[in-house]
Amino acid sequence: MKKSWLELAKYTDEEMDSDFKLELYRKLQNIFHVGEFYYFIVNFATLEVEWICTDVEKILGLKDKKDFTMKYLFDNIHPDDKKRFVSYERQAIAFFNSLEPSKVLNYKLSYDYRVQQMDGKYIWILMQCVPIQSNEDGALIRVLDIHTDITHLKTDNQPSGLSFLGLNGEPSFINVPAEELFLNPSKDLFTPREKEIIKLIVEGNKSPQIAEFLSISVHTVNTHRKNIMHKSKCSNWIEFSSKIVASGWL
Repeated sequence: MKKSWLELAKYTDEEMDSDFKLELYRKLQNIFHVGEFYYFIVNFATLEVEWICTDVEKILGLKDKKDFTMKYLFDNIHPDDKKRFVSYERQAIAFFNSLEPSKVLNYKLSYDYRVQQMDGKYIWILMQCVPIQSNEDGALIRVLDIHTDITHLKTDNQPSGLSFLGLNGEPSFINVPAEELFLNPSKDLFTPREKEIIKLIVEGNKSPQIAEFLSISVHTVNTHRKNIMHKSKCSNWIEFSSKIVASGWL
C-alpha cells in the first residue's frame, strides 16, 4: 500500500506553503458549512468592516464587496426581522458585558434572520459571531462574523432563538429567553449515543448502516431516532437538519 500511495503522489515530497494552507482551510470551511457563506471582520470601536471575503458579492449580488457595511446590512434586513435583530444584539451586549474579561473570547453568538439580495429576494442567513480580540477589561475590539445561506433549510420560515455557544469548556445558552441567559446553562439535549447517531444520519447513513457501524440492532437505532425527534420537537428530519444548524447540537 505504501508503494501504491507513493505512486499516486508520483514520489514527490513538497512542503505545504501558505497558499496551500489557505486553500485547505477554505475547503474545510466548505465541508462543514451547510450552505454558501461569506465572512468578515468588524472593528467594534469604529463599527467598520475591516475585511470581507469576495463571496459576499455572489451571495448578496453586490458589485463590489466594499459596498458591504454594517449600515448596508441593517438597511437590508427584512422589516419583520429588524426588531428581533436589535433585541438580540442588545441581549448579546448585556451577555458579553456580564462575563469575566478572561472569558469574553470563549463564546460564539448565533441566530438567524433574512437579508435582501440586490435582486430584491430575501435569503435566510445564519449569523455566527466569534470575538477574536479583546482588551484586558474584556471590551470587544474585533469580531469575526460568518454568514451562511440556510434558505434551503428553512422549511417553516420561522426564526431560531438566540444562542451563546460556550467554547473551551464554558457552558452554553441555547435558544433561551433573555431573562434566563445568565441563570441556567443549557444541558446536553442528547445523550452521547444519540449524538453519534445524529452525526451518522447527517452524513447520509440509513438505520441498517448505523446499526452496523455502532454494533447495535436496527430496532435500537430506530428507537434512538424516535427519541431524538421527540426531544428536538421536530416533525421530520428536514426540519431537524435546520435546527441542528441553528441550535449548535453538533
